[in-house]
Amino acid sequence: MKNSEEILNKIKEIPDLDREITKQVVRQDIEEAKKYESYKKMLESVIDGIIDFDDKKLINKLTESYMQAPPYMGYCNNYWSAKKEILKEKYNIDWYTPAEENPDVIYD
Repeated sequence: MKNSEEILNKIKEIPDLDREITKQVVRQDIEEAKKYESYKKMLESVIDGIIDFDDKKLINKLTESYMQAPPYMGYCNNYWSAKKEILKEKYNIDWYTPAEENPDVIYD
């Protein structure tokens, strides 16, 4: 399974795709943080502060931080999963993750 040049070019033309994907990962991480204290502490270390789940700016704060640097090991897998989902559901693009393209490689 490989992504064609046509698919890759279509993806490059989508404005703000990276931010859209990152926001989806942030939303998923916030849901995990609501369930697990260890996840909440990890997010607090990302923003260097206390997580307030009622803060309307929390998603934007975390998104900006995530876009500066991957916040944890394994982040790429969550990012690729969100990317695959968004590309299929919103843009009807079948995209293969690097892990799918290279099944003998371990990513973290």
